[in-house]
Amino acid sequence: MDLYTYGLFWICIIGLCMGSFFNVVILRSLADESIVFPPSKCPKCGNRLKWWHNIPVLSYILLKGKCYFCKEKISIQYPIIEIITMLSYATTYIKFGFSLKTLFIIIWLSGFIIMSTTDIKEKIVDCNIAIFIGITGLLYNFLMSGFNGLLDSFLGLLLGALILEIIARSGYLVAKTRAMGEADTYVAAALGTIFGYQNILLVLLYSLFAAMIFIVPMFLYNQFKLNNKKTCILSILFILSILIFTTLVQNYYSMFFVIISGILLSISILNSLKTEQNRNYLPFVPPLIIGALYFIFFNVNF
Repeated sequence: MDLYTYGLFWICIIGLCMGSFFNVVILRSLADESIVFPPSKCPKCGNRLKWWHNIPVLSYILLKGKCYFCKEKISIQYPIIEIITMLSYATTYIKFGFSLKTLFIIIWLSGFIIMSTTDIKEKIVDCNIAIFIGITGLLYNFLMSGFNGLLDSFLGLLLGALILEIIARSGYLVAKTRAMGEADTYVAAALGTIFGYQNILLVLLYSLFAAMIFIVPMFLYNQFKLNNKKTCILSILFILSILIFTTLVQNYYSMFFVIISGILLSISILNSLKTEQNRNYLPFVPPLIIGALYFIFFNVNF
């Protein structure tokens, strides 16, 4: 076995083990419990787990997805997080090899996985993780580019935080509340330290596309349940106008149709947010993370 393959093997093993640990962090942080004590136990029956109950992925398969003691189903989250962590670590190693960049990306990925999962499950994000990622982002750019890199990283922090805060506080104009949680601003600031002020705008743009793919359908479904036909129709028109402009006809008329339909849709959404039942707070950390991952793995400038 050559050195590269040997390294890949151990990266996968480390990824599986870290994924198992992340499950503990995710579940215990949501339950407001210590991540150190007590030892691992079944959340259903409370029995302390044996060492062979905690082997990443393999234990889930051997136990057939059920607790050894009470036979209650084990959450599918456990093997999913372990596999995602392993694949993300392995992908980083394959793309960047043995390098300082690989080490930092793995650190960031670890925080990304934890924050995204807690945001999806309970719409809760530990801002301390975002702060830690921000500190490592500043350190990474200093080590890579000296004080110029540190300045770029710090300006990225300010720009990322400023953009998300403007978007979040715009909610006060209509709904008398934030449009996004404070944690989203922390995460955007952390991403700003990683990518710097020259790239954070592009990362946020990628995040917006990701949000449209995942969040817009959820929003439209919610509006449909609330019988808000006007917003649903305008959303369809806006999407069609974008498709026409980007694939069929690119001229001033099609651009005008995109702008007008977008303005009308925005007005309809803002008006609907004035009613409490129309406010559907959706997780935005995962789209931010997707935007960051796309830039890391597919943009030549990183």
